[in-house]
Amino acid sequence: MPRATHAMKKTKAAKANSKKAVPPKIIKKASAGPSGSDALPAQVDPKTIERLVDEAERGIPERKLRGRGRPPIGDEASSAYSVRLPDELVALVDERSAIDGVARGETIRRALIDYLTKN
Repeated sequence: MPRATHAMKKTKAAKANSKKAVPPKIIKKASAGPSGSDALPAQVDPKTIERLVDEAERGIPERKLRGRGRPPIGDEASSAYSVRLPDELVALVDERSAIDGVARGETIRRALIDYLTKN
């Protein structure tokens, strides 16, 4: 069998398998078309257009803007570091985090501060 034909059969099989993986609800909703409840109106009245234009000109309100990334852990700038830890040490950190009710990173920060500020 030529290579191209074999590759084409693989592609067809992969497509068939990917169609089977989609849940039936998603297929039904996707095939509902514009007649569904979320369809856009055929015409928009001038009042709605004016309101939308006014909103666009004002811009997005500050309260609706989302901050990007993780929330800061303090007022100061911080850096992220990657370290390798043995599984046993991670288990101990996780146990301590559960006891204190804090995240793993917070436990590691506390341990570093405690160790580095000892006399």
